[in-house]
Amino acid sequence: MISGAQLRLHSLAQHLFTGKTAHQAASRRCSATATPGSAKYGPQAAPSINIPHFGLSEKAQRELQVAASHSITARTWQSYRTAERMLKRFLLQRKERLELPLKEETVLGFVHWLAFEKGLKATSISGYLAGIKKLHLIKGAPEPKLRSELINMILEGKKNMDAQARLQNPSSERQPVTVDVMKLLKVQLVSWDSSEANKATAWLICSLLFHGACRGGELLCKTANCFDPNVNLLRRDVQYSDKSSEAVGAVISLKLKNPKESKDNRAAIVDIYETKSAICPVKAFKKWSRLVGSTQQDGPAFCWDNGKPVTCNAMNSIIKGRLDQFIPGHKISVHSFRTGTASMMAELGYSDQDIKSIGRWSSRAFENYIKLPRSKRIQTLEKLKENKSW
Repeated sequence: MISGAQLRLHSLAQHLFTGKTAHQAASRRCSATATPGSAKYGPQAAPSINIPHFGLSEKAQRELQVAASHSITARTWQSYRTAERMLKRFLLQRKERLELPLKEETVLGFVHWLAFEKGLKATSISGYLAGIKKLHLIKGAPEPKLRSELINMILEGKKNMDAQARLQNPSSERQPVTVDVMKLLKVQLVSWDSSEANKATAWLICSLLFHGACRGGELLCKTANCFDPNVNLLRRDVQYSDKSSEAVGAVISLKLKNPKESKDNRAAIVDIYETKSAICPVKAFKKWSRLVGSTQQDGPAFCWDNGKPVTCNAMNSIIKGRLDQFIPGHKISVHSFRTGTASMMAELGYSDQDIKSIGRWSSRAFENYIKLPRSKRIQTLEKLKENKSW
């Protein structure tokens, strides 16, 4: 019989290796404990929810708690926990205790503290208030009037102030990745002090993010230590076909699991087409396939040459290092590719519905991503036919 201490020592010894075998073993161990959709819904990030007794058995109450915890995503639960921590920090500074329901004067003070002492934007403050409202429900406290007419007026005014600040200091906003930025990034990755396989991997990720209007988390792992096969993009989820119609050319198909816009955990298939341009995703895919070779189909889609999965933080660091000397103080990250796609489609005259469809937006949230001037929707088809850059 192997003791728990022996198992822990064995796990530690495996983590000391830097080769692919040890890392992939660690990755598989991590994924073996995962449950379908565990990174999106589930009680793992939810607090203990107060369920009124009403004559229910303990078993029934626990089952209802689990069901309630699946009402929103794990990430949203985490944001609600952050809201609670911020509220407690605010009350601690005022040397007050947390008492529910919150009084309006406490809410006003909290909003002022967030807006002018912490410098948060109106959208962030609204999110925190939503978290505080949910806190009352979880604790079984009466629902407070957090969004009174006065609070709404203050938040609307703060929103206008934020917009004015953006106009005065546009460099503070996240910048979109344009075709020119893509070309610059491609050149800079060539001179990156890393292996050819790593360069090809980084460039393919950039190309897929841009042409697929993908979110970084849809392609990359959250950490380099482990992955969840039920959530993360695997190698088998990336398919290539050169047998499509002549008009379309070759196509790369990504099977995205648990995309943010999906409410029922259904996978989304994103097709990325050949453009035959300098930043063509199919060219990037072919070079990557040639350099990386056959990889494990049940492993993460994108790994470095040491076997570790590529993360958003790692890509952000690479992008920053490659672009800093050419675009000082830039705000470009993995999310900027998605912003750039929406911006360019708007500039070229695509309809709102087309932009929503390409980016898989379910609301008008895509308007927040349009950073470049909107051109007139005249002779759009001719413009698109003439545009060969992407």
